[in-house]
Amino acid sequence: MRLLRVTLGVILSSAALLDPLCGAGQAQSLSPVFREAVNQDWYELSPQERSRALDNYRRFQKLPENKRRGIEEQYQHWQQLPAEEQERIRRNYRRYRGMDSDEKEDFQRKYKQWRSLPR
Repeated sequence: MRLLRVTLGVILSSAALLDPLCGAGQAQSLSPVFREAVNQDWYELSPQERSRALDNYRRFQKLPENKRRGIEEQYQHWQQLPAEEQERIRRNYRRYRGMDSDEKEDFQRKYKQWRSLPR
């Protein structure tokens, strides 16, 4: 579960996890959404997870304000989903991650086709 949280919201969790590492001024600038994003301790992460979180946090900080706000809104939407729906999405994500490149290409082609159907 710990790795899944880092995988699903690495940018969001990065900001929240960095909180103890930031200077007072920088920590103050983190949004409340980020502060609530992860309820695990930074020190519980492996060195690889920490490094990945730091890299993603740095990338996130470089995004324009509207993109950062969009990510926060998406995360809020995620938090409001029922637990069953979150678990369904996690299962599908794990299944996608397990696909080889041909399967991913086929999936993306079918997804693009599905998105183009009238609603």
